[in-house]
Amino acid sequence: MTNSSTEPPRSAPGRICLAGEDLDWLGGAPIQAALDLRIRCALSLSPRATAFEVRAAGTLIGRARAVDVWTAGDRPWAELARIAVTFHHDRGDELWPSALDIVSEVPPGAGLASSAALCVAALAVSADASSSEDRIAEGLVVERRLAGRDVGPMDYVPCVVGGVVQVACDDGAIRSIDRLGWPEGLAVVVLDTRRARDTSEVIRWKRARSQAGDPAIAAYVRRTSEVVDALSVLLSSGAPDVAAIGELLDMAQSSLRDDMGVSDDVTDSCVDALKRHGALGAKITGTGKGGCVFGVFREADAEEAVRRMLAEGFAATRTTVSEAGVLPG
Repeated sequence: MTNSSTEPPRSAPGRICLAGEDLDWLGGAPIQAALDLRIRCALSLSPRATAFEVRAAGTLIGRARAVDVWTAGDRPWAELARIAVTFHHDRGDELWPSALDIVSEVPPGAGLASSAALCVAALAVSADASSSEDRIAEGLVVERRLAGRDVGPMDYVPCVVGGVVQVACDDGAIRSIDRLGWPEGLAVVVLDTRRARDTSEVIRWKRARSQAGDPAIAAYVRRTSEVVDALSVLLSSGAPDVAAIGELLDMAQSSLRDDMGVSDDVTDSCVDALKRHGALGAKITGTGKGGCVFGVFREADAEEAVRRMLAEGFAATRTTVSEAGVLPG
């Protein structure tokens, strides 16, 4: 009789979009950065298991962990985890996935690519892919085709390879991936607006505006593409000016607010708090209309800024850009 076993755990990072939300389908190449906020998966296998259990914990605020954020009762996330972790198994295997333990520092639905990170970590814990391209392709099969979620490949790249990347897509497929640098001594502070939203609904609203020829969407593409181009040049240089990075993030936020229309009073207050406490630049990440915002800080200023924002009631977490993608343990 085959005994039960536990696979070595794997983790994958969440990500922020430094500039270029929606340019993957509007025409452009967004710039993203993996974060040292990770989703960790540990898999248990049992002989001919007939049930699958998700045991999950984790939250963003202050790096604390609490079971009220990721729970098996959240059916879409539990089902996505189940599909990903069973992807490499078939009914002929002697051992079958019976339980998945998830510890997450990435909140679901907050613009930090939690679903991509979950898929990547769950796929890696069940079978190591032979290449980064395989990991990205498998994640898309799981989330887009098997789970039926409207996602593109852009978010999978930083979750798999880490670092700062510029990803160009055509018709939902990756055309090119360029690695960019990130200056030492530059921290990232994430604020969760605590406002949930249906990202698919927000994306449909944006697409409808684009198809109707909304001039604000055209203005967004023009202004944000200029920011992306300038940021790409800056991060390709040997020693980028960190103040200039902040200025470009502020410019990207202005277009997200004024052209794309995905900010609101709560989001604006979070951006303002980051700036008030010393952020060089701050903006929305992801779909907008809720989720998370982030700011970049000089390392020496970040800890005190987080302490003060937590005292004011903001959900603030200090982190860094992670050069690592998928990791063991």
